[in-house]
Amino acid sequence: MLDAVEAPAGPVTLRSHLGDGADTLMWVQEELFGHRFVEEQLPYMLVLEVLAICRVLQLGDDGRHYSETRIFNQKGHTPQTHESIIIPVIRSVELRYILFRDNSLDRIAKDERIAAQDRFDAWVEALNRGFANEVRIGGVNFAYLKDRFDGNFEDARQAVRIIKGLELDVLNNRRYTSKFLAPRGPSLILNDVDLKYVADRAFFGRGGEMIYLMLNRSARASDVAREVKQYFLSTSDPAERLASRLVPNTNDRTQGGAIGYLPLDSHPAYDRLAEDWNAILTLRSLPPPQKFEPLFRMTALNLVCYFADRAREVSGNAVDPIPLDMTGGANSNLRDVSKNYLNRHKQVIDDAVESHIREKIAGVHAWNVALAHEDAPTRSEMAVDAIVRTFDAKRWADKAAASEGIKKPEVWLEAFISATKRRDRNNISSMITPLGKSSGFVVARRSAGTWFSASDEFLEALVLATVRGPITIDDFLTQLYKRYGIVIGPAEQREAFDEPPCDVSAFEENLRVLEKRLTGLGYVKRLSDDCAFVSNVYSRDEQS
Repeated sequence: MLDAVEAPAGPVTLRSHLGDGADTLMWVQEELFGHRFVEEQLPYMLVLEVLAICRVLQLGDDGRHYSETRIFNQKGHTPQTHESIIIPVIRSVELRYILFRDNSLDRIAKDERIAAQDRFDAWVEALNRGFANEVRIGGVNFAYLKDRFDGNFEDARQAVRIIKGLELDVLNNRRYTSKFLAPRGPSLILNDVDLKYVADRAFFGRGGEMIYLMLNRSARASDVAREVKQYFLSTSDPAERLASRLVPNTNDRTQGGAIGYLPLDSHPAYDRLAEDWNAILTLRSLPPPQKFEPLFRMTALNLVCYFADRAREVSGNAVDPIPLDMTGGANSNLRDVSKNYLNRHKQVIDDAVESHIREKIAGVHAWNVALAHEDAPTRSEMAVDAIVRTFDAKRWADKAAASEGIKKPEVWLEAFISATKRRDRNNISSMITPLGKSSGFVVARRSAGTWFSASDEFLEALVLATVRGPITIDDFLTQLYKRYGIVIGPAEQREAFDEPPCDVSAFEENLRVLEKRLTGLGYVKRLSDDCAFVSNVYSRDEQS
């Protein structure tokens, strides 16, 4: 965040490709940050959506890899032209039904009236009957399963049990077509579909498409493509080989739709995100199944930094750091500082929204004509029409017209700005807390509030993404500050704040707790000369 000093390139203006682009209350935050981000999309879903895009672009209808790379290499005709990417959806009909909906497998296994040699046939019959009655999609027949497992019912039962054990976020009671698996191979990468197996936006709300576009426009796009192919689209994982036996050899793709809208064709935040992805994926000693978690945690942090960068560029406000509490709220002074700066990260987004609206409307001829018109009713009507046309805000105007009368243009503009800031869906400022909580750098407690605070899992992700050879803990903290704006120790506190936000002893204690926690995690060693070094234990076999 703090090292993003170069001015971004001009905006990508094309948005006509979006099928649901007009389905917004107003087009303001989308114009600044992208279309779209939604609060319901947890960080792991963002990464899963990226991988689902990669899967459908890189693998053909027969499930085989294209020889050429087809991910993270799409470009527009010019730097200001949006990429033309059509994203089909693989429905995974049979696999989802077997794993998350069928309840006949264990029932048949426990039914002593069914002979062992008849159990597979009984299961296939139950699957076909249940699926036909409930889902009613033609052409689905589970008879292929018997050949895949050579008629061995217990082998099939064990395979289903193992793959079901890879379910993510098990305690969340979502519909069965919106359940997801650990992405250990292409068959295990599931899209979000509704109960009719039609592509849905309930949990894949385009945020992953924004991440894909950021990576696609980054300087490290080809590096990320190579690593994603190797670790997430490979068929070498035993779990993938098991899952592929549960999937029929049929074309299960929809026609697909256009990818979302990302306003800037380049930005330092895109490169920072790609560097973190590449850093984690190239850790050869880190087992592939363990790459997913730090990946989604760092993706969430990078999104928060991207939001802050864009808001700063638009509003002209100073960069706000991220005071990251290591004490879990034990130091109340540090907790209060962290809480204040979490709120400031939200406020700068609101400030950017207002700045953008005022600057853009000021250059609209129809708006200036409305300001100068002498007839109050006409002036009011013209002002609303100018706002609607400038920001695609017809739905806002329809709602406002039901309860409002004649107003001065300035009053209408204030009302529109207020509605844009407080909209209850897809509001960037309200995304920061759920992103941070789900990724481990924000904590919320009923008695204490919400503030920036790091979990052990998030600390580990920071080390995996930023540390290669051993570095001193002081250099580690400097790197975190310059890269993400994270403030932990007293040195960074002095650099980040013109005036100390609290006594320096709070940050000294914060540093001591950080070292203790990283030592417990196995990432810090203090040598005899009293120097503490941070080491990434998984970087020993790193290859470029």
